[in-house]
Amino acid sequence: MNKPVMTVFAGTNGAGKSTLTKQLVSQIGEVIDPDAIAKSINPVNPESVSPAAGRETLNRVKECIRAGKSFSIETTLSGKTAIRQMEQAKAAGFEVDLYYVGLKNVEYHISRVEMRVAQGGHFIPEEDIRRRYDRSLTNLAIASKIADRTYVFDNTSEFTQLLEIERGQVHYFVDKLPEWARRSFDSRSTLAEKLNRLKPLVDKHEAERKPKGRDELER
Repeated sequence: MNKPVMTVFAGTNGAGKSTLTKQLVSQIGEVIDPDAIAKSINPVNPESVSPAAGRETLNRVKECIRAGKSFSIETTLSGKTAIRQMEQAKAAGFEVDLYYVGLKNVEYHISRVEMRVAQGGHFIPEEDIRRRYDRSLTNLAIASKIADRTYVFDNTSEFTQLLEIERGQVHYFVDKLPEWARRSFDSRSTLAEKLNRLKPLVDKHEAERKPKGRDELER
């Protein structure tokens, strides 16, 4: 029997989380979107009801975990709430998939939010974006250790997958990670990458150390 899946779409405001959510909506169960919840409560000024939307979001996540129902959330990952939810889902028998989207630097996030506002999207104060940016990258390293699978994308110019981590195994899709991603992954992934690259040499060395049969020795 397949396990239920918690899918986490994460990244600082303006990164493009919602774009990924829309692309995968048919695969991720119930979509729990605090922005959509806020708009349903107060379509005219959704920011004014953020606390109420946050409480409703927490309740829906708890209900999905209790019921063993696949679901997804969007988060800036700047706090510990999503991390605790991931841990709770894992403890309840869920698989956890983490999709993280980043941009070249915090200025890009600020600019994307400004463009979104110009098109009728919701406003996020610049100081909030700057504060969330550093915290989000710090928490990314933590969240990726909890997740069963982590997919990391750069969306500075277009969606580009940088790496994938599945149960501790790191797979790279670019030769060099952008600076923002290195902040979260270099200390751990560089070692994994080196080990992956060294494995064929280690295997060869071990094979050469094994006692050879008579036929092989006589060649």
